[in-house]
Amino acid sequence: MVFKNEKLTCLVTGATGLVGSHIAEFLISRGHRVKAIVRPSGDTRFLESLGVECVQGDLTIPLSVDSAVEGIDIVFHCAAMVSDWADRDTMYKINVGGTQNVIDACLKHKVKRMVMVSSLAVLGMGRQVNADESAPYVYTGDNYNYTKIESEKIVIAAIKDNGLPAVIVRPPYIYGPRDRQLLPRVVEFLKEGKFVFIGSGENPISLVYVKNLVQAVYRCAINDNAVGGIYHITDGKDVTRKEFISMLANKLGYPIPNKSVPVQVARIACPVLEFINKITKSKNPPLLNKFRMKFLDTYLTFDIERAKKEIGYKPEYTLEMGIEETVKWFQSKEKVFAGVS
Repeated sequence: MVFKNEKLTCLVTGATGLVGSHIAEFLISRGHRVKAIVRPSGDTRFLESLGVECVQGDLTIPLSVDSAVEGIDIVFHCAAMVSDWADRDTMYKINVGGTQNVIDACLKHKVKRMVMVSSLAVLGMGRQVNADESAPYVYTGDNYNYTKIESEKIVIAAIKDNGLPAVIVRPPYIYGPRDRQLLPRVVEFLKEGKFVFIGSGENPISLVYVKNLVQAVYRCAINDNAVGGIYHITDGKDVTRKEFISMLANKLGYPIPNKSVPVQVARIACPVLEFINKITKSKNPPLLNKFRMKFLDTYLTFDIERAKKEIGYKPEYTLEMGIEETVKWFQSKEKVFAGVS
């Protein structure tokens, strides 16, 4: 581990998001200097409270990225537009164009390492059974899937053609404190008693607690064995939808859902609902679409043996521990929203 005892200067993109904020927090706790490139509209209060240097910028503007990367040892590229309904042009500009700008700046300023947080969405919408890093890309027509594949491709090309010292980390669905993408929707449906399983809820899924992911990302940043690699990162133990949702409901003090919709009915309804929202030009995704079907039903398990062997990844948090910390955060947010200090 070439950087193990060094105090490094790090740049985190997407630092106001779930993964980026936890990476910044972890780096500060290790004594590293942390810089974050944030949009003018970004809420930087938490980052500033940690001692992160926040600079205004935009990943889609090359000069903005170049300025932020100058003098940096390690770049943690976490920024991405995550959406199941955004248009392709906008998402491409941010996810692919932004990544290209980060690559160019890293090469120009000769950073020691670039770690890109990608997604297991690059393997498509279909059934995955202990899929490892040899699994092929699968284009689904979904804009997020498409732009994450294209983002990975340009990083891989820069590694091979230009010697970029980069690593790609692929998480599945991520949960944890400060999540504003996945669990807020689930928690709201549980709270209102509207959560419905697709099918039996017995299909397994690999998830990752954000602090387990951060541990793996950091190992990729400081371990020479990781350069040029792609790593799948999960909690290391799969869980069924029913187990996950029941545990979450129990911890929150909400009733455990007992309603379900047959899988075939959901599959028929999915394209119909998507079509209606598209022709009505709705800015919001339908109640059910391919992206949500994947989370709610598809058999999705992934192998992490490569990460264990090559970077020494060993998940520190169990599902129970992760949900416990996540629920505490959600409950603290509810108190704030209710005006309780």
